[in-house]
Amino acid sequence: MKKVSINNSWLVFLPVIGILFFVVFPQLQRVGADFNREIIEHETNVYKLDSLKQIANPNQKAKNEIAKLEILVPVHETAIARRKYKYLKHGGTVVIVLVFLTLFFGYSYVIKRKKSSPKNRKVSFTFSDPYVDHIGQQISWNPVKNSGSNFVSTALEETRSGYKIAPSNFMKYIAWGFIILGINPVVWTFVEAIQLNQETITFMKAGNLFFTSGGIFMLPGFFLLFQVTPTKIYVNKQKQTIKVEGETIGFNQLHALQVLHKFIQGSKTGGYYCYELNLVTKQGERFNLLNHGDKTFMLSDMVKISNALKLPVWNMGVE
Repeated sequence: MKKVSINNSWLVFLPVIGILFFVVFPQLQRVGADFNREIIEHETNVYKLDSLKQIANPNQKAKNEIAKLEILVPVHETAIARRKYKYLKHGGTVVIVLVFLTLFFGYSYVIKRKKSSPKNRKVSFTFSDPYVDHIGQQISWNPVKNSGSNFVSTALEETRSGYKIAPSNFMKYIAWGFIILGINPVVWTFVEAIQLNQETITFMKAGNLFFTSGGIFMLPGFFLLFQVTPTKIYVNKQKQTIKVEGETIGFNQLHALQVLHKFIQGSKTGGYYCYELNLVTKQGERFNLLNHGDKTFMLSDMVKISNALKLPVWNMGVE
């Protein structure tokens, strides 16, 4: 079985890292220095106002200064408070993005190590010829699923009773990344509205604050998390059954596995190859088990499932 090297898609993030390191960080340092000067100036004015108010009989100049500072100090205090919330929202987002990128690189490294491990490097595997089988001659070689991903979206995991096919950690990582990215601005936007603006949060106001801050990130994250949370396929070697698409099928009703490739057209230009592993029953029905674009993991999991179910594998163009 030919080993496929990991896709270096993480290189796309290098320009982002360069912008963060050479543009964003220096700008944040300049903004932080200016903000500290404003705070020092504000604290000086507060101290000066308190001192002037302690004078028993202030002259006209002192009275004018008091009047000016009584207007200036609250305005500056509100402006500083607003800037603090702005920094908490934007600065927190930058920190989250950095953590997200760090975890992404770490995950890519773990995946690379995992793909090169002996468990995922099957030296040889003998495929069966579907055209010498009466069911193999009849089944369709069109994809069961019209969609697919160009990364490992589902993975085979070992359980006490056998295996389960569940959404990969990378899918959960993406979902939680969107949610956490949106939580930070949403929380600080609501805190600012309640504490600083002293607004009454009605249903319509809450919706406005949610969608104008980080809600547009949180909703896709919750949608993805809802989609990836359920595990829908279980292989129970003890009971000799497999649960797929809501049906429980006995091992004695299984006939073969089918692996094929398909091309997923991009929304604008280009596209990518994706692979399917399908279960074929003795009645000629097909049930999709795996559907993603990483051939190395697909073929490795295919071998494990074939051994567990003791089924031959029919191949169409996947080498």
